[in-house]
Amino acid sequence: FRSIYTSAVEAALKSNGYVVGVDVDQHYIGEKAVAENGYNPFVTSAMKGLAETVKHMLGEVVAGNFANYGGQVETLGLVSGDDPTANYVQLPMESTQWGDGFTQDDYKALVKAMYDGGVTVSNDISAMPATTITVNFAGNIK
Repeated sequence: FRSIYTSAVEAALKSNGYVVGVDVDQHYIGEKAVAENGYNPFVTSAMKGLAETVKHMLGEVVAGNFANYGGQVETLGLVSGDDPTANYVQLPMESTQWGDGFTQDDYKALVKAMYDGGVTVSNDISAMPATTITVNFAGNIK
């Protein structure tokens, strides 16, 4: 059984590229590649806060509040502008490869701005934003 990230990581390593993990902090997976390839291909991971969600919902069930949630879709996101690690979606603070272009302090400021409403994130897919993309073709990777 191979997960899709396995192929993405293999391709990144063969082309000296990088990947962004999903769901949980996947930095540890890339640590296995450091000795052989000289670097960890995981720049960061877009974490969903799965453990926090389960703990929260189990607490609500125990408190007798299941009727507030049963049969509904719940969207969980930011619950703190001051502590990014308390949110249901986040980047891992310790394992993200922060750089001069985007630092941990920049990330904290962005989270605070989103929480306070100064920056909004839209899920509207009816009109895509204007983008410029540069693709560096690495040939066929085997």
